Amino acid sequence: MNNILSRLAPAVALCLPLVAVAQPGRADPAGSQASAPALRYQSAFVDYKPWQDAKPGDWRALNDALQGNAGDHAGHSMPSTPPAPAPKASAPAHGGHPMHGGKP
Repeated sequence: MNNILSRLAPAVALCLPLVAVAQPGRADPAGSQASAPALRYQSAFVDYKPWQDAKPGDWRALNDALQGNAGDHAGHSMPSTPPAPAPKASAPAHGGHPMHGGKP
């Protein structure tokens, strides 16, 4: 350990003058008399509005209003009657394998 300290001592001694040069200089006293613009504070919460619960309305009237506007917004119109159901297939879609209850 004594060997390490004896090797570092000259390096530390040579670096000390560099620390003195790195110190900031004194402020100019004439510059301290100069006027500066006034500081202005604006809170980040100037436009803040506390949360307020929306009052419940008539849900049927709201749904009817939305259903009437749905076609206008998307560019599509709502069909007036639902589409007819597709005819049922006579054969099972999976070929009747045992996993779905068909005959093997």
